[in-house]
Amino acid sequence: MQLQDFKETVSLRSRPSLYGIETLSARYLTQTFKPHAHDEYVFGVISGGVHAVWCRGEMNQVSCGSVVTMRPSDIHHGGAGCEDGWHQRMLYIPEAGINALLEDITGRAPAGALDFGAAFHARPDLARRFADLHTVLHASGAQLSVDVALDTLLGTLLREIAPQQSIPRQQEQGRIVDAIDYLDSHAEDDVSLDDLCEVTGLRRRQTIEAFRRATGLPPHCEHQAKMPFASRLCFLGGPTSPPAPSCSASGEAIAAFHFG
Repeated sequence: MQLQDFKETVSLRSRPSLYGIETLSARYLTQTFKPHAHDEYVFGVISGGVHAVWCRGEMNQVSCGSVVTMRPSDIHHGGAGCEDGWHQRMLYIPEAGINALLEDITGRAPAGALDFGAAFHARPDLARRFADLHTVLHASGAQLSVDVALDTLLGTLLREIAPQQSIPRQQEQGRIVDAIDYLDSHAEDDVSLDDLCEVTGLRRRQTIEAFRRATGLPPHCEHQAKMPFASRLCFLGGPTSPPAPSCSASGEAIAAFHFG
């Protein structure tokens, strides 16, 4: 289906308790943007059409399958690069949030600004994975899924576009058995990654990796597997009656359950 079959739509979501991030999902046909910059780091993906955007001294035709990595104060402007417009999914992370996430992922305070080199990267496979994780960040009501999606998304960008920003981490187990027991006893609760970190005594990234080593699953998958069916779909925004055996789960539920 062509983008021109849709009207322009914009959906913005703020998560003040999660490093102050904001997520945007938008389809634009004739929208234009005057020169402007953001105070936050801007990460995104063009998941349809073409966005014509001036940034860092040149005009870019940013097509479907491109990943966006902009620094705070990067001035940019533009509009549609084709008659069908474009669809973008964006993530805005304040500098303080980026610094905290980087320290958690790498185990050290960042030295200087985070730099991904270019602002636009033609990486269709990475763009697809970004879009899947963004769907969870933007739409999920399950706190643990959102927490792990943010960590996974930023960790993936670092590993594949800015590997110099990341360093090998020492594997730590912490009190992972206690954390697994905690999920057992809180199967119907909206558990957060910070809740699990308090139990394990580890950082956020260390807790996720310790769960993978111990159970074969990241913690949000382990949690959802333990949830009663009705509670699981309540968090994921689906119907509360069990589907027929031939039915498939919603795309959001699949993305929330399997990423990582």
